[in-house]
Amino acid sequence: MAQDFAKKKKASSTSAKKKPVRSATRNSSDDSNHWSWFFSGLFGGVLLCMVGYFSLSQLNNGASISEVTIPGLGGENEENGSVTTLDFYEYLPQAEVEVNVVPVELASSALEDESNQITYLLQAGSFLDPNDAEALRARLILLNLDTRIQPAPLSGRTWYRVQAGPFIGRNAVENAENTLIENNIDPIRMRIPSP
Repeated sequence: MAQDFAKKKKASSTSAKKKPVRSATRNSSDDSNHWSWFFSGLFGGVLLCMVGYFSLSQLNNGASISEVTIPGLGGENEENGSVTTLDFYEYLPQAEVEVNVVPVELASSALEDESNQITYLLQAGSFLDPNDAEALRARLILLNLDTRIQPAPLSGRTWYRVQAGPFIGRNAVENAENTLIENNIDPIRMRIPSP
């Protein structure tokens, strides 16, 4: 008995039922979840407003801040249930301390005279390669700053420090610092001891 399997496969594939496509449905529990958060926030806000209102109304009923009962403050009147008064509101305005103060104009002029005599150097960088130090020195010369390279032996190596200056007075060194900072160079201010 011979069978034709090709016809049988076609018939079985066309006769197979397709499952219907399920449409997207919303879960009703998700919608109620949002409302529960909304109402719990609303209830919490109303509760906080009521607590604040009643605490302020207690103060407005003739009780001043110094007469409000503070439980656990300690004191001899707490056992009797009487009101503890805080008298520092009257005491603090009367407690003034006299201080001898040097006038600001005299103190600042003395400091300005002294700071105008101080000599500063600005170190712009420190390199192991002398070519890098020369490149930074050329960059500083283009910024119209007097620069030099100072070799310094440290731990068996020679570091080449690029220094600008000397600057006499605080104003001169601050102007040079601002120029370096505007050009993305972080300087280190060094004070030269006066002889």
